[in-house]
Amino acid sequence: MRLVVNCNGLRLDVPCGAGCQHIRWLGLAVASRVKRVQYPHSFLVPLRVMSSDGSAFKPRDVIKDHLQDGDEVTVVLRQGATIPEDDYEIREWFEEAYGPSSNLMECKIRWKQSSDPKLSQDIPKYVRGEFKVAPKWQGVYPQEEFGGTFELPIEAVELPDNQYDWVSMRKGPPGSCTYKFVMDGGVEQVCKASPETMTPDKQAHYQEFSWDVPIAPVPYPEVDSRPSTASSRDGAQVDPRFEQDWEDMRLKWVEPPSMKVRVKDVLTEFYAILVDLFDSYAFMGLDLSAAQHTIGMDDWRHLLINCELLEGQPDGQLPWSLACKWFEEAAGVRDGRPHLAQRLTRAHYLELLMRTAYHAMCQYPKPQYVTETGRPMPLDEGLFRFITDILIPVMDVYDEDPIRKDAVQPEALAAIQQNRPSIRSIYSFLAQPWDPCEGEGVVIPATLSFAFEYTKGQMASSAEGGAPAASAEGDADGTLREGLGAASAEPALTEEMVDVVLNSLPDAVAQITRKHPEPMQQRALFFWEFFEVMMEGCRQLQAQLEVPLQAGIPAWVQTVLAFVNACDREEVRLPDPPDLGAAGQEPAEGAPEQP
Repeated sequence: MRLVVNCNGLRLDVPCGAGCQHIRWLGLAVASRVKRVQYPHSFLVPLRVMSSDGSAFKPRDVIKDHLQDGDEVTVVLRQGATIPEDDYEIREWFEEAYGPSSNLMECKIRWKQSSDPKLSQDIPKYVRGEFKVAPKWQGVYPQEEFGGTFELPIEAVELPDNQYDWVSMRKGPPGSCTYKFVMDGGVEQVCKASPETMTPDKQAHYQEFSWDVPIAPVPYPEVDSRPSTASSRDGAQVDPRFEQDWEDMRLKWVEPPSMKVRVKDVLTEFYAILVDLFDSYAFMGLDLSAAQHTIGMDDWRHLLINCELLEGQPDGQLPWSLACKWFEEAAGVRDGRPHLAQRLTRAHYLELLMRTAYHAMCQYPKPQYVTETGRPMPLDEGLFRFITDILIPVMDVYDEDPIRKDAVQPEALAAIQQNRPSIRSIYSFLAQPWDPCEGEGVVIPATLSFAFEYTKGQMASSAEGGAPAASAEGDADGTLREGLGAASAEPALTEEMVDVVLNSLPDAVAQITRKHPEPMQQRALFFWEFFEVMMEGCRQLQAQLEVPLQAGIPAWVQTVLAFVNACDREEVRLPDPPDLGAAGQEPAEGAPEQP
């Protein structure tokens, strides 16, 4: 069957096969389609699926039971970074569709009221019993976690014509349940109106539960470990990189073995958007001509900071040293120091993402992610919630970032790509060991400011001596340009432009590093932040002096390259990193400088 789906202004024709999937599958499938059609839009989580008359389907409604071939539905996607706290109905739908227990079915136990007036019409208060996971499914859903004794309340469910159904419900996998009803006063009894579920001795009830959507009767890990939840397996199959990335992942820490398959399903669902995030960092990588793009560990640290997961951030609990250990295990290296300079393949990135999700959602969850049973959230559910609740909102912010938007405009993008090797070389040259970053090489804002201050001084000296200063409009034959050699074809910044860049630096650094766990005086720039600071300086040139980005970017690069060349000629040297003092603070103003 096929459905016509309205979503985000699009009208999509969605094939559903026999229609045996849940409505929540339709929501994710449509969200993936919208993401591809509206590129470079980020993945937006579905919040509701509605019929043509505006009524909402339940997440676990089976498509073929409620819709027919050619029917029209509407899928509502999340538009902001989070779901409003006061929108209870939306939050309830999302939890039921994609929450920690969403891949389990509803195991319902009913109390039937008898039409025989001789039988008691009292309504029980509880159902008390024991649930046993079907033996062939215990490898996927262990008995100790998903089975055992239970006691659940009986609740009234309103039916048409003012009728009520009395139901107790628990989430579970396939299995069997032996139970009794508990009346007022704690007396246990059976429901004589349900003889079909009674045990042979008439002392209890017995029910078996199988999947509420048709799947294989015996679990086959590649297909059935997350029944009816996989949304875009086809999407991963059309990208040949997925299987190679999966083969390259070590995953020695994932237990039990069946969990690997369940996690694979989650990665399959979100592979396209995870690769988009990876590629957004990789586009300033070391060598974009290589078959396998990479990102840096400094990029990974930048992402963790923006997810607010590192120690020192509000609610952050992840030590950076632990993330470095995960990298060493994923990459198979013994001592990866310096870690920030290490390169991550897609496989390393995906495994680090899984380790981070496990730490944040399963080992040290925030209160809203603690399960009712008190047991840790399974890794596959933790990964799903990490992507939807933490990673995607950060990606939404990235998509709206004006610096990133300007960077991908065609003319600016061409200038960036042409100067990318020089930008990386400048960063490497300016990077210095910095104690707040474990002594690793990063660009300290004071060092970047010094480079432009020196440049400005050289321009002033050149002008006083009668030699023309470097210009963004013409040939640069002043002192500043000497030593650029073949690289001097591009014009550099004028003195007025350097002033604009210098004045923009403090605010740009403060804004771009605002989520860093360190106090302002201890912050340094990772490569992506250095790139953003460069872009913000060039955006200010455009705003204040009407210098187009495609002219400002190469001029900024050539100006700093001139400083680098002056250092190479030993005309100037990089300043020592600021002395943070014994307490980790910069020396007070007026204090003597350290030699």
